[in-house]
Amino acid sequence: MHRWVIDVPKLVLIDTKTGMRVRHRIRSIKQAVKQQEWYEAKLGRRIRIEKVFDP
Repeated sequence: MHRWVIDVPKLVLIDTKTGMRVRHRIRSIKQAVKQQEWYEAKLGRRIRIEKVFDP
């Protein structure tokens, strides 16, 4: 019997000005967008959502 390994991407929020992560990994797009809006309001800077395939 074969076991398939599927890499599920995680989402991270990146500060576009510094290029640094501002939040740990997030699983859902809905949660990522909510967090993105919150951080943009608090920091006053653009936040980018990226997919990451870290183990």
